[in-house]
Amino acid sequence: MNDDFRRQTLLSWGAMAFLASLFLPFPQGGKVLLSELFAPLMLWQCWNQRKRLGKLCLRERPCLAFAALWMLLATVDHFLRGHGSLYDLAVFAYMGLIFLFLRLTPLPSPKASFRCGAALLAILWGGWALAKALPVQGTCLEGLLYFDGHFATLEPNALVTRYQFLFPNPNLLGGAYILPVLLCLPWLRPWFAAASSGKRGACLLLGALAFLPLLATASKMSVMTLGLLTGGLAMSLPSHRRLAAALALTITLAFGTLCLTTVFFRTYPAVSQSPWVDFQHRGNYSVHQEIYGRIFLASSWREKLLGHDAAQLRQLYPGHAREDRIREILKPYGFEKETNLYATFMDPHCEYLNLLSFFGIPALLAVVAFLLRLAAQCAKNEEYAHALLIVGLLFAFFWEDVASKRFLWAALGIVAARLPHPLDSPGDGAPGHGYI
Repeated sequence: MNDDFRRQTLLSWGAMAFLASLFLPFPQGGKVLLSELFAPLMLWQCWNQRKRLGKLCLRERPCLAFAALWMLLATVDHFLRGHGSLYDLAVFAYMGLIFLFLRLTPLPSPKASFRCGAALLAILWGGWALAKALPVQGTCLEGLLYFDGHFATLEPNALVTRYQFLFPNPNLLGGAYILPVLLCLPWLRPWFAAASSGKRGACLLLGALAFLPLLATASKMSVMTLGLLTGGLAMSLPSHRRLAAALALTITLAFGTLCLTTVFFRTYPAVSQSPWVDFQHRGNYSVHQEIYGRIFLASSWREKLLGHDAAQLRQLYPGHAREDRIREILKPYGFEKETNLYATFMDPHCEYLNLLSFFGIPALLAVVAFLLRLAAQCAKNEEYAHALLIVGLLFAFFWEDVASKRFLWAALGIVAARLPHPLDSPGDGAPGHGYI
């Protein structure tokens, strides 16, 4: 075994350990996680691959490189206006580091990756089964569940108690589910395609059991995992691949639209009767999203192009809040006592508005263009699972500040690494299709 292969192997398993640390986020307190221990390894790998890194940014992902440069320009402008902060730029720089590390670093073989992904799902399933079998409230296991005190004031509903595993919020678990699925799919797809009908049926049954914890999160972020699963199933049926891919796209779009309806309009549990949606009234997400929309419309063109820093947004937010309007929207959801909080300051809970508010129109367009191009490349190479993951992500942008989530950029790095590209030619010393 030569030194280069040994180094690649160690880096590969280091990347796998990093992914596991993202999916097993043992509570630390504050915003720093155990996964940050891998930052020196990620920096070292990017430095070691600096020649390829420059080519990757300029030739393979120019939209992402432009977004990074525009965010830097916007941050400089914020300081020139007297309200600058490096925090938000640092967050996106770290997300970029995660993406580049997973793009440049091969993972273990598909079979080894499958075993790791299956092990993560088994641990997650064990926690869910434990929470179902034992009374966990008042014990050290209480953190496995999320209890929504607001929804508990309404009629009994499924959103009061949700599974969150080791995450501080079930929506984070609902999003992070994409990591073990991404690890499992490359080995599972060809196995499923070659398996007998009986083995396929058993696999589908086992898969349904494996995703019960995801259902227990009741998270709209699961639209990304749905895209991965339906797209992966389509890729496992070579004789009907295009038809199955079209059906998978339809399912993902339908579920994404359903989730989007709950964001834009008043829905269950605020509406307790069929069809559980009231198109005449706005949903609770619209409170802060409308305020950020008003801030954008009232801004100068300089601010529209370069955004605001966090301190400036906190100052502008109350002036665009209308307490009577907020109370009217929140009351059916049981949140009316928090009207003052919503009128003082809230995050946008919408990545489109988040990027627009902090870094301006060009940064938002560049990030969306990066995602659309990546999805198009996946579809062109018949990587439908990855393409539909990004379709689900573009839906999730409407209700979550998801671009600041570590698991997302890790997943996008894996997706990008699996695409064929001249930068990954053997003569360049790079692995093919993301594996050693």
